[in-house]
Amino acid sequence: MRVVRSLRNRSAIFSGTDQAMKRVGFIINSRVPETASLRTGMLPHHLLTGWDDAGSPMSFMRFRWVAEEVNRSGKLRYELYRPWRDYDAVVFLKSMGKHCEAKLARLKEQGTKTVFEANVDYYTEGPAQNLPGELAPIEEQRRTAIAMTENTDAVIASSTELARVCSSYAKGVTDVPDNILPSIVPNCDPPPCVQGGVLHVWWSGMAAKLYDFLSVAGALGAHAKRLHLHLVTGDFTEAKRKWPAEISRKMDELLFRVQNTFHHFRGIPDLLRLYSTHGGVIVSPRFLDSPYNRSHTEWKVTLGLACGLRGLGSPQPSYVEAAAASRGALQICGNENEWTEAIENILRDPEGAGYRGIAGRSAIMEAYGTPTVAARHAAVLRDLFE
Repeated sequence: MRVVRSLRNRSAIFSGTDQAMKRVGFIINSRVPETASLRTGMLPHHLLTGWDDAGSPMSFMRFRWVAEEVNRSGKLRYELYRPWRDYDAVVFLKSMGKHCEAKLARLKEQGTKTVFEANVDYYTEGPAQNLPGELAPIEEQRRTAIAMTENTDAVIASSTELARVCSSYAKGVTDVPDNILPSIVPNCDPPPCVQGGVLHVWWSGMAAKLYDFLSVAGALGAHAKRLHLHLVTGDFTEAKRKWPAEISRKMDELLFRVQNTFHHFRGIPDLLRLYSTHGGVIVSPRFLDSPYNRSHTEWKVTLGLACGLRGLGSPQPSYVEAAAASRGALQICGNENEWTEAIENILRDPEGAGYRGIAGRSAIMEAYGTPTVAARHAAVLRDLFE
């Protein structure tokens, strides 16, 4: 404790020259850098540097990209939380559980402002359907999510649908979407979406979620000879082993009918390079009976739209909002007939589809680019200090 107090005093000296700046610490994916966390994977040096989860989108997209933009203002300083430093506010980014609740209580005792960032619906009870990965949250997840939401000074939700859910437990919930870093988006127009009479269809995500394609299997099957699925993901064979036999069988049948290529996911910059180099249509069919799916963000489609691809998506609330911002680049398909018709229209008029994709690119970057989203995030923190 003496070491911590000494370091805390030293941090006050270091920050004495910028008293007007508000310092904000981030705890990411429940990685609380304190001695109690040594049993859960923390290393001693994390007490000095902060404890990051560098490979997750929560770290590089919702923290680092935003922090780099916000810190340019000189009015707010976003950084990984370090227990020896005094903070004006601490953000719990997708962070909950007993260590986070204990840290939250101590921060409140010190008078530090706190923010909880929710990224998925852990609040709604009851399983929605029998699909892999779509189970209802366990009771402990629900309890701690509600506790963090009720007891922090502000709540940021990653989608408007999730903000609506969180609003049952807290006042003044703000939605701040995922963002796209402009510097990693290739500065070129993609090739035509239809090449040699074949429409290139792109999807990226967790391999376990590929079963979402079964929601539009009929539409894909109707155009099977003129489609090429590009699936950017991890180990599909391993993920599929956890699926019910019937779902696995149906997915095998679909992939047998429709030409497909699996691309190993190597990070967001490489994903954007694939989109821009090959061209095509970005798609995201979803089973929306699940609250888990309904609360998700728009990132799966906006990354492709930012590269000038045309998009097709299910009526997930965040996709509907992205479609409204896309100037026609993203089309919402409410049922399998609409998916069939949308694919048919693109095959009939690929030039028009390509034009709409390129025309919507700047609109998507205006709405979801890091500068825009970082300003929205910073506004929540500034409001805390007023």
